[in-house]
Amino acid sequence: MPDGLTAPEPPPTHPPTASQPGSRPRSPWVVASVQAVVVVVVFGVVGAACGWLWYHLWDPPSGVVAGHQWFTDEAGLRDDFQGVAWYVTIALTAGLVLGILTAWLLDRSELVTLVAVIAGSILAAYLMLRVGAHLSPGDPHELARTAKDGTKLEGALSVSSWPPRASFTFGAMTGVALVFLVSSRRAPDEPPQP
Repeated sequence: MPDGLTAPEPPPTHPPTASQPGSRPRSPWVVASVQAVVVVVVFGVVGAACGWLWYHLWDPPSGVVAGHQWFTDEAGLRDDFQGVAWYVTIALTAGLVLGILTAWLLDRSELVTLVAVIAGSILAAYLMLRVGAHLSPGDPHELARTAKDGTKLEGALSVSSWPPRASFTFGAMTGVALVFLVSSRRAPDEPPQP
C-alpha cells in the first residue's frame, strides 16, 4: 500500500536476460580473450603502418665507398641520427595514443588489457622496425665490400640499441597508466541498502 511519501519504483526498461529463451550470457573468459586478440591485432596493424610512415619521413644519408668501406659526411651523420629520432617520435606517439584508447575503450578486464597492450606494443615495435628496414636501402657497409671506390650509396634505416626500440612499449604503458590512474570507471561495491 503506498504511503504517499515515497515514489514508486519505475518499471524496468529492458527485459532481464535470463527470461529470454535461448540466450546465454557470454563467458567472461571469451570476452576477455576476444578483447586481448583485438588489442594485439590493432597494435600489429598500427605498428606496420608506423614502419611505413617512418620510412617515408626519413631522409636517407648518402655516402661514398672508399677502400671497400662506406663513409658519410656530416650531413649524412645527421640524416643517420634522424632515422632513430623519427623512430622514437613515431613509436612514442603511436604507443601513447593506442595505450590511452585501449585502456579507455576496452576496460572489461584491466589485467587482460595490460597484458594485451604489453604483447601488442612489443609486436608493433617489431613490425615497425621490420617494415621500415625492409623498405629502406640495403646496409651500405655490406654493399661497400663489393662496390668500386667512388660509388655513392645511401644509408639504411636501423635502430641498433634497445632503448629506442622500447619506445613503443613505453608510450603504450604510459597511456594505459594515465587512464588507469586518472579514471575511476568502476564503482566500488557497496552493500545493498535495506
